[in-house]
Amino acid sequence: MSKGIMTLLPPHDGHPGMEVIWAADCRQAFNQGVSFAQTWLDNARSGWLWAVMIAERDLLPCAIERRAFEVGFLSRIHQRLCSPQWSGELIKDAALSL
Repeated sequence: MSKGIMTLLPPHDGHPGMEVIWAADCRQAFNQGVSFAQTWLDNARSGWLWAVMIAERDLLPCAIERRAFEVGFLSRIHQRLCSPQWSGELIKDAALSL
């Protein structure tokens, strides 16, 4: 059995990073997820978070890569939500109407 392949979420917004071990090489999908989340955060939260995640995730060819994308994407959002420097700002600015 292989030891797996590690991906790294770097520290950001004053929140620690983390390591994730995958059965396959999912580093590119994971990093894409982190990048798309950061783009959403940097662009005044344009569009619905779930819609951005699903639209990009579904472009990936296999289930493990889609899962890695989700983990990367949501981990980056988690870092912002839990960051002491952004405390409450994400929630305040995230109001969207249907």
